[in-house]
Amino acid sequence: MIDSDPAGLYTWLAARLNDYRLAYLHVMRGDLYQKQSGDVMTPIRQHYKGVLIGNMGYTGAEADSDIAAGKIDAVAFGTSFLANPDLPARFKADAALNRPRPATFYTFGPEGYTDYPAFNPS
Repeated sequence: MIDSDPAGLYTWLAARLNDYRLAYLHVMRGDLYQKQSGDVMTPIRQHYKGVLIGNMGYTGAEADSDIAAGKIDAVAFGTSFLANPDLPARFKADAALNRPRPATFYTFGPEGYTDYPAFNPS
């Protein structure tokens, strides 16, 4: 979603969503085409009273830090998990991550799903 005032829009939306009994609010902190930047998570956290899940480009360390600071309640690691089915082990070992290959997302067969190199903690 791209808007001329993303922080204003998200602030308004976050406040209105408190009127509903949502299980959680899942927010992508940027757009897929990287045309919009700016912090939208802070105004959402300030106005939304429920569980807030952040997504888009988080590192393991950043996720830990933001959760510990109360900025978010959880992080969704979409494409990072596609390219690293062993993502928790990689984060724990501070190991390098496979780069996602978007051209293989949502295709048939194993390519892009089961053919990424596995983590070897040796």
